[in-house]
Amino acid sequence: WRIPGASVAIVKDDRIVYVKAYGTKEIGRNDPVTPDTLFHIGSTTKAFTTTAMAMLVDEKKMAWDDAVHKYVEYFRLADPCADSLVTLRDITSHRTGLSRHDELWDNSPSGREQIIRSIGAVKLTKPFRSAYQYQNIMFLTAGEAVGAAAKMPWETFVRMRIFEPLGMSKTQTSIAGWNASEHALGYRWNKTTYRAVPQTLLDDDNIAPAGAIKSSARDMAQWVRFQLAGGIAGGKRLVSSEALDETKTPQMVIRLEGMSRDANPETNLEAYGLGWTIQDYAGALLVSHGGALNGFRAHVDLLPAQHAGFVVLDNLGRSIALVAIRNSLLDLLLGHPTRDWNAYYLAIEKTADDRDEAKRREREATRHLGTKPSRDLADYAGDYDSIAYGTAHIALENGALLLRWNRLAVPLNHFHFDTFSIRSEADDIDEHITFRLGADGDVKTMTFFEEEFVKKPTR
Repeated sequence: WRIPGASVAIVKDDRIVYVKAYGTKEIGRNDPVTPDTLFHIGSTTKAFTTTAMAMLVDEKKMAWDDAVHKYVEYFRLADPCADSLVTLRDITSHRTGLSRHDELWDNSPSGREQIIRSIGAVKLTKPFRSAYQYQNIMFLTAGEAVGAAAKMPWETFVRMRIFEPLGMSKTQTSIAGWNASEHALGYRWNKTTYRAVPQTLLDDDNIAPAGAIKSSARDMAQWVRFQLAGGIAGGKRLVSSEALDETKTPQMVIRLEGMSRDANPETNLEAYGLGWTIQDYAGALLVSHGGALNGFRAHVDLLPAQHAGFVVLDNLGRSIALVAIRNSLLDLLLGHPTRDWNAYYLAIEKTADDRDEAKRREREATRHLGTKPSRDLADYAGDYDSIAYGTAHIALENGALLLRWNRLAVPLNHFHFDTFSIRSEADDIDEHITFRLGADGDVKTMTFFEEEFVKKPTR
């Protein structure tokens, strides 16, 4: 899998039975990973946020079915009916009807309140509570609700009530803490060159409750012990088993179809709880979650009936690799025959890559060759506003158009008519921008990230 560095910890019967590190923190340097090396754990952070909520539920400071507005007054959903009904349970089970819109926080200078206000202007893509749609900004909102109910920031609460009692002394919640600690460097996977390429580290503090904890295998082993023990750490109960069990109770069915079905060959049913995925694995109950951020991947897996669990951390943005490792460890703990999961998931990855390439060819086949923009390039330049996404700037520089939006600066390449393509592998962007003219023939709007931006009048 060409993973530069990794760390693994396994828990069985409330004991850490295995903790080991592999590889290097940085390609080209003899600086080995240790069990205390920090990795970004990505969305496995979500279970920390819902565990914090469970603690507050115990203290009668919140309830799962409380209105979100009770704690985050500026939160809203664009659909009035959904906005009047949305609860803490809804936002932590991915059933609000909102699709991801990660562009609002990823590579963005916006603070948490601004991000939450912005998502309130985005139209729902599914009817409220009708479908599972993964949504990070809803978990950011849940973290802000924790802060309001506890009367302290989310970071302070998880440190005082979770990290410290569990002995997770290395674990951090901020980029500043990360920079001051021993850590690995993140890498993205270049499918063309088949190489790991350094990933630019972005400040992810604005999405912290949804995915920005940074931890080590040794610290995360204590988290696994705590979860398997039903909320007890060091002989002391930190949260009731009833409140913690609610986070691992199915709330929304996850449809297994297409690539999702292929990636889960040992699973019949899958659901999302509150910060956890719940499924069967070869007849055993599996509670787990994956994480992906800043060129890092993480997986936390619990086998409650077997009193076993583990964490796998690595510094390569190649998610399917961790699933192969995860399944191998599950088979080991369940006593199943050995299966070559590496070969299986390499084939899955190739199928996915082939599918993506076919989509690119299909899109290219729709291109009308020989066309040109309706107006001179200078006429497309200007500022374009979106209620949710803010202002995007189109500039004409050296005879070509350039998009500037938040931290992005990406050239526009003419595709056909008034549609341009923007592509940046480093920023994981491969999009079309389409401009539209008004009745007077002037450029009026552009569509970017499937959102409409209206051009500001020039003076």
